[in-house]
Amino acid sequence: MSDAPPRFQRRTVLVKRALQLKYIGMVFVSVLLASAIVGLDMYYTMARLVLNDNPQLAAAVTQFNTIILVKLGLYLVLMLLISLYVSHRFAGPIYRFEKSAQIVSSGDLTHRVSLRTGDELLELQEEFNGMLASLQALVQKDRNLAARIGERLETALRKLPDDAQASRDELKSLQVELEHLTQSFKV
Repeated sequence: MSDAPPRFQRRTVLVKRALQLKYIGMVFVSVLLASAIVGLDMYYTMARLVLNDNPQLAAAVTQFNTIILVKLGLYLVLMLLISLYVSHRFAGPIYRFEKSAQIVSSGDLTHRVSLRTGDELLELQEEFNGMLASLQALVQKDRNLAARIGERLETALRKLPDDAQASRDELKSLQVELEHLTQSFKV
Protein backbone atom coordinates (compact mmCIF):
# COMPACT_ATOMS: atom_id res chain seq x y z
CA MET A 1 0.00 0.00 0.00
CA SER A 2 1.36 3.41 -0.96
CA ASP A 3 1.93 6.21 1.56
CA ALA A 4 1.37 8.87 -1.12
CA PRO A 5 -1.69 11.05 -0.52
CA PRO A 6 -4.55 10.44 -2.95
CA ARG A 7 -4.63 12.73 -5.95
CA PHE A 8 -7.34 15.38 -5.77
CA GLN A 9 -9.89 15.22 -8.59
CA ARG A 10 -11.86 18.39 -9.28
CA ARG A 11 -15.36 17.99 -10.62
CA THR A 12 -16.22 21.69 -10.66
CA VAL A 13 -14.95 23.79 -13.54
CA LEU A 14 -15.20 27.15 -11.78
CA VAL A 15 -13.51 26.34 -8.47
CA LYS A 16 -12.54 29.96 -7.79
CA ARG A 17 -15.26 31.79 -9.68
CA ALA A 18 -14.04 35.39 -9.23
CA LEU A 19 -10.42 34.60 -10.07
CA GLN A 20 -11.30 32.47 -13.06
CA LEU A 21 -13.82 34.92 -14.48
CA LYS A 22 -11.31 37.74 -14.11
CA TYR A 23 -8.65 35.65 -15.87
CA ILE A 24 -11.04 34.58 -18.63
CA GLY A 25 -12.06 38.21 -19.13
CA MET A 26 -8.45 39.39 -19.35
CA VAL A 27 -7.51 36.67 -21.86
CA PHE A 28 -10.70 37.16 -23.85
CA VAL A 29 -10.39 40.94 -24.09
CA SER A 30 -6.67 40.76 -24.92
CA VAL A 31 -7.15 38.24 -27.73
CA LEU A 32 -10.26 40.03 -28.96
CA LEU A 33 -8.50 43.39 -29.16
CA ALA A 34 -5.43 41.97 -30.90
CA SER A 35 -7.58 40.00 -33.33
CA ALA A 36 -9.85 42.95 -34.01
CA ILE A 37 -6.98 45.31 -34.75
CA VAL A 38 -5.18 42.92 -37.10
CA GLY A 39 -8.33 41.42 -38.62
CA LEU A 40 -10.11 44.70 -39.29
CA ASP A 41 -7.00 46.23 -40.80
CA MET A 42 -6.48 43.25 -43.11
CA TYR A 43 -10.17 43.07 -44.01
CA TYR A 44 -10.45 46.78 -44.73
CA THR A 45 -7.32 46.72 -46.91
CA MET A 46 -8.39 43.63 -48.88
CA ALA A 47 -12.01 44.76 -49.32
CA ARG A 48 -10.89 48.21 -50.51
CA LEU A 49 -8.48 46.70 -53.03
CA VAL A 50 -11.02 44.18 -54.34
CA LEU A 51 -13.89 46.69 -54.62
CA ASN A 52 -11.69 49.35 -56.26
CA ASP A 53 -10.60 46.93 -58.98
CA ASN A 54 -13.92 45.02 -59.28
CA PRO A 55 -16.99 47.03 -58.18
CA GLN A 56 -19.26 44.24 -59.48
CA LEU A 57 -18.05 42.02 -56.57
CA ALA A 58 -19.99 44.04 -53.97
CA ALA A 59 -22.59 41.25 -53.57
CA ALA A 60 -19.83 38.66 -53.04
CA VAL A 61 -18.20 40.90 -50.42
CA THR A 62 -21.53 41.17 -48.58
CA GLN A 63 -21.86 37.36 -48.60
CA PHE A 64 -18.26 37.13 -47.39
CA ASN A 65 -19.10 39.54 -44.54
CA THR A 66 -21.87 37.19 -43.37
CA ILE A 67 -19.53 34.19 -43.41
CA ILE A 68 -16.87 36.15 -41.52
CA LEU A 69 -19.38 37.18 -38.81
CA VAL A 70 -20.53 33.57 -38.27
CA LYS A 71 -16.94 32.36 -38.09
CA LEU A 72 -16.06 35.19 -35.73
CA GLY A 73 -18.85 34.07 -33.38
CA LEU A 74 -17.55 30.49 -33.44
CA TYR A 75 -13.99 31.69 -32.81
CA LEU A 76 -15.14 33.75 -29.83
CA VAL A 77 -16.90 30.73 -28.29
CA LEU A 78 -13.78 28.62 -28.87
CA MET A 79 -11.63 31.34 -27.30
CA LEU A 80 -13.90 31.42 -24.23
CA LEU A 81 -13.65 27.65 -23.82
CA ILE A 82 -9.86 27.72 -24.11
CA SER A 83 -9.69 30.57 -21.59
CA LEU A 84 -11.88 28.58 -19.19
CA TYR A 85 -9.62 25.53 -19.52
CA VAL A 86 -6.45 27.54 -18.94
CA SER A 87 -7.96 29.41 -15.98
CA HIS A 88 -8.96 26.10 -14.44
CA ARG A 89 -5.34 24.92 -14.58
CA PHE A 90 -4.37 27.90 -12.39
CA ALA A 91 -7.42 28.31 -10.17
CA GLY A 92 -7.63 24.64 -9.19
CA PRO A 93 -4.15 24.56 -7.61
CA ILE A 94 -4.74 27.92 -5.92
CA TYR A 95 -7.95 26.51 -4.45
CA ARG A 96 -6.08 23.41 -3.19
CA PHE A 97 -3.41 25.60 -1.57
CA GLU A 98 -6.07 27.67 0.19
CA LYS A 99 -7.76 24.55 1.56
CA SER A 100 -4.38 23.10 2.58
CA ALA A 101 -3.43 26.33 4.34
CA GLN A 102 -6.69 26.15 6.33
CA ILE A 103 -5.91 22.58 7.39
CA VAL A 104 -2.32 23.44 8.36
CA SER A 105 -3.44 26.55 10.26
CA SER A 106 -5.54 24.27 12.46
CA GLY A 107 -2.30 22.56 13.52
CA ASP A 108 -2.17 19.53 11.22
CA LEU A 109 1.47 19.37 10.10
CA THR A 110 0.95 15.92 8.56
CA HIS A 111 -1.16 17.36 5.74
CA ARG A 112 0.43 17.60 2.30
CA VAL A 113 -0.75 19.44 -0.82
CA SER A 114 -1.55 17.08 -3.68
CA LEU A 115 -2.06 18.57 -7.14
CA ARG A 116 -3.01 16.78 -10.33
CA THR A 117 -0.37 15.92 -12.89
CA GLY A 118 -0.25 18.74 -15.41
CA ASP A 119 -1.56 21.39 -13.02
CA GLU A 120 0.36 24.60 -12.69
CA LEU A 121 2.26 25.37 -9.47
CA LEU A 122 3.73 21.88 -9.04
CA GLU A 123 7.02 23.46 -7.93
CA LEU A 124 5.16 25.42 -5.25
CA GLN A 125 3.56 22.15 -4.11
CA GLU A 126 7.01 20.64 -3.56
CA GLU A 127 8.23 23.70 -1.63
CA PHE A 128 5.05 23.86 0.48
CA ASN A 129 5.26 20.17 1.34
CA GLY A 130 8.98 20.54 2.14
CA MET A 131 8.18 23.44 4.46
CA LEU A 132 5.56 21.33 6.24
CA ALA A 133 8.01 18.45 6.65
CA SER A 134 10.57 20.86 8.17
CA LEU A 135 7.98 22.34 10.55
CA GLN A 136 6.84 18.86 11.51
CA ALA A 137 10.44 17.86 12.32
CA LEU A 138 11.00 21.03 14.38
CA VAL A 139 7.81 20.55 16.39
CA GLN A 140 8.69 16.89 16.96
CA LYS A 141 12.14 17.95 18.15
CA ASP A 142 10.55 20.44 20.57
CA ARG A 143 8.16 17.76 21.82
CA ASN A 144 11.03 15.39 22.47
CA LEU A 145 12.91 18.14 24.33
CA ALA A 146 9.82 18.95 26.40
CA ALA A 147 9.44 15.26 27.26
CA ARG A 148 13.08 15.03 28.39
CA ILE A 149 12.71 18.19 30.52
CA GLY A 150 9.48 16.76 31.95
CA GLU A 151 11.30 13.59 32.94
CA ARG A 152 14.04 15.62 34.60
CA LEU A 153 11.42 17.64 36.49
CA GLU A 154 9.81 14.40 37.63
CA THR A 155 13.18 13.20 38.92
CA ALA A 156 13.76 16.53 40.69
CA LEU A 157 10.29 16.34 42.25
CA ARG A 158 11.06 12.92 43.70
CA LYS A 159 14.31 14.20 45.20
CA LEU A 160 12.68 17.12 47.05
CA PRO A 161 12.16 16.72 50.78
CA ASP A 162 8.59 16.22 51.95
CA ASP A 163 8.41 19.72 53.46
CA ALA A 164 9.12 21.48 50.11
CA GLN A 165 5.49 21.47 48.98
CA ALA A 166 5.60 24.99 47.41
CA SER A 167 8.60 24.02 45.27
CA ARG A 168 6.96 20.72 44.42
CA ASP A 169 3.77 22.51 43.28
CA GLU A 170 5.73 24.96 41.14
CA LEU A 171 7.75 22.21 39.48
CA LYS A 172 4.60 20.17 38.87
CA SER A 173 2.98 23.23 37.25
CA LEU A 174 6.01 23.62 34.97
CA GLN A 175 5.81 19.95 34.07
CA VAL A 176 2.13 20.27 33.08
CA GLU A 177 2.90 23.33 30.93
CA LEU A 178 5.71 21.47 29.18
CA GLU A 179 3.40 18.59 28.36
CA HIS A 180 1.06 20.99 26.55
CA LEU A 181 3.81 22.92 24.76
CA THR A 182 3.26 21.56 21.25
CA GLN A 183 0.13 19.49 21.69
CA SER A 184 -1.90 21.75 19.37
CA PHE A 185 0.12 20.42 16.43
CA LYS A 186 -0.51 17.12 14.74
CA VAL A 187 2.89 15.71 13.79
